[in-house]
Amino acid sequence: MNRIGVAGSGKVATFVVHQLAKRYSVRVLRAANDSLLCDGVEEVHDVADLVAGSDIVILCADSDELRATLLRSPDWGKQASAEKRVVIDMGQGDPDETKIIATALSEVGITLVDAPLHTENTAAIETASAILFGGPPTVLESVRGVLESVCPTIIACGDVGNGHAMRLVVAAIAACNRLITYECAAMGATNGLAIADMATVLNSSSGYNSASARVLPALATNERTADVTLSNWADDLRMASAAAMRYGAPMLVATMARSTLDAAANRLGGSSSVDRLAEIWEIDAGLPAPGMG
Repeated sequence: MNRIGVAGSGKVATFVVHQLAKRYSVRVLRAANDSLLCDGVEEVHDVADLVAGSDIVILCADSDELRATLLRSPDWGKQASAEKRVVIDMGQGDPDETKIIATALSEVGITLVDAPLHTENTAAIETASAILFGGPPTVLESVRGVLESVCPTIIACGDVGNGHAMRLVVAAIAACNRLITYECAAMGATNGLAIADMATVLNSSSGYNSASARVLPALATNERTADVTLSNWADDLRMASAAAMRYGAPMLVATMARSTLDAAANRLGGSSSVDRLAEIWEIDAGLPAPGMG
């Protein structure tokens, strides 16, 4: 197994392709963004060609529309008759839709598994990222080497669709952690507390969370911590809230966090990094930027 086909777009797709190209022969579906191309990567022009010439196909789309278009292409069935193929969905999918499409593809001899890469910053791929796998354990073992070439941490989450469900859980908690951390840091700063001191205390107490561990120390030095955009996070929380409502488990706090992200996107621009959220509390609290004083 050494031929990997990738279809997708965005920063995560670019990262995935560049990582895979270090160890495998990689073919990518023609995309508007040329950043997917690098040394050792071949470009193809349609799904049929991508599937026919690949042992494994990875989807890494940053939009629901592109992901749905790729997964529902009739070309999968045309190319699957010779041998059973595996499609790994590393995109940002809805758990229920993933299950429906997996069932449809299985009827034409294709195994779809979901393995979204959760990362806020690809520079921290070794320490603060993970691939969340949903699908049969036997399939995971057969593709583990491919996935590990992208990210060393792989967590088996159960049946197909569970990887996407887990990603939504993690994304929602990460967003809420960041928002409350900025809010409380602004309150502390207006009372004369130093960001570095708040980070030290929080990270040694029950206030510890992912944002206090990574974001507060970086805030004190005005360092970048995330590649994620405000629109990306708002979309994640919107998808998480919709899935939760379908199962009778409404996410009230996450829904409020999504409203905050939507408002921030209107003020700062949806393509802005979530790091820029700090500016809103700095401005509203009258604090000098950067680093909340």
